[in-house]
Amino acid sequence: MAQTVWIAEKPSAAKDLAAGLCRAWGLKSSSRDGYIELSNGDVILPLAGHLLETARPAEYLDEKDAAAERAFRFEEYKRFLPILPRRLIKHPRREVPEGKTSKKGTPGPIVRPYKTAESLLKKAKRIVNAGDIDREGQLIVDELLEHLGIDPYGPNVLRFGIASNLPDDIASAVQSQLDRNGDERWKRASEAAATRQYLDWVWGINLSMVGQVRHRNPRIAAGRVQTPVLALIDERCREIENFKPVDYFVPVIVLNDGTTMRWKARPGSEGQPGFDKQGRIISEALASSIVDRIKRGLPGEITKAEVVQYAQKPPLGYSLSALQAAASKELSITVEQAGEAAKSLYQTHKAISYIGTDCKYLPESMHAKAPQLLQALAAVAEKAARGADVSIKSPIFNDAKLDEHYAIVPTGNIPRGLNDVEQGVFMMVVRRFIAQFYPDYIYRRHRLEARFGDDEFAASERQDLRLGWREVDGQTVAMPDEETAAESDRNKNDERNSARPRG
Repeated sequence: MAQTVWIAEKPSAAKDLAAGLCRAWGLKSSSRDGYIELSNGDVILPLAGHLLETARPAEYLDEKDAAAERAFRFEEYKRFLPILPRRLIKHPRREVPEGKTSKKGTPGPIVRPYKTAESLLKKAKRIVNAGDIDREGQLIVDELLEHLGIDPYGPNVLRFGIASNLPDDIASAVQSQLDRNGDERWKRASEAAATRQYLDWVWGINLSMVGQVRHRNPRIAAGRVQTPVLALIDERCREIENFKPVDYFVPVIVLNDGTTMRWKARPGSEGQPGFDKQGRIISEALASSIVDRIKRGLPGEITKAEVVQYAQKPPLGYSLSALQAAASKELSITVEQAGEAAKSLYQTHKAISYIGTDCKYLPESMHAKAPQLLQALAAVAEKAARGADVSIKSPIFNDAKLDEHYAIVPTGNIPRGLNDVEQGVFMMVVRRFIAQFYPDYIYRRHRLEARFGDDEFAASERQDLRLGWREVDGQTVAMPDEETAAESDRNKNDERNSARPRG
């Protein structure tokens, strides 16, 4: 009988946990059929995500209504919709042969991880939930224990929560006293995930069945997330399909001192001859005439001339979605490729921290560990790491902004044998972390606005004073205000879409 069963969410996490426990207590581990055994008698049990699945709608109905649901007799659905159970019914997950779908009334065998879990957990003297520390990770273990008749919040069920998958970090953390799995923090996380699960089921089942009735089609499926996302995609596809390109023109003048000014607007011109409803010039002749009048001596009046200095702190750390978006743009790869590279860097190479995070902040305690991490990173970014100033504490280090996880950062493990995509994603994470120990980027924004007759022109330019963190992480600098950002976007569009007569 196992003294303690440690539950990991998946096999890779179980191997990491075993390495950490062996390092902490000087143990040895050996693989068994579906689990890992330690030399002190403890067992590490890997799950495979959720080992339970929710019951079909018919199980919440009486026999008459269940028969109607199973036979897709849509005209009878109004008798039992909506289905709002007090509690979801769950069953052990069953195997579905690869490439096939499960048929009604012909369930496959129960998945092997469930059978292993049932055998080990019912005999355990003590259980430690070492699953992922987010809400879903908590629910995966809690619902399984409850289904097996084990109180997940009982005195013999403990919680080991750590985001790192590095053996050294696990070994250090396990020396501390474990939480109770029923502590308020963990219990609330489980309840939140269960609420999400219930709402997903209720929304999905009822909306799907309403759609099936309306369209007389049993294959109609709706969901709390998938339906609005698909609606947004459909709306965008329709906009693209119905888009009608419009040529418009932006007069550009060059002053005697070399300053280039671009036409900005003619107030009140929207919908007037030569202008569209957005006030853009759609007549090339009109655009040319504006330039010609200025070239012939039309006097201009400066309406604004300013120089404003800005200081910008390093960008926050990467969440998974932010890393995928940035890598897709910087490395010219797909979002899926970026995600696969991040997964490999985390699971296989142990080179970056937990990737399933929405957080862009780091624990304040991590700042103290920065010198050692920077020293390790010098192996791949020597100049940047050596130039870092560990006395700088950027806004990324903020305990108040943390959730279950923290931003993706390098672990200090320097990976070998990476492919080009993995290497690119890894270096993005490395540079973003090192940038936190560089001073602010400082620049000046020069802006000039002028009026020539009824037309307004503008010019703006950025002057770098100190690159600071941009020496390391040269991501595009955000404009300081919405007006400038809008102008920047408009200028980019103009360059793609305009014919620009010059003066």
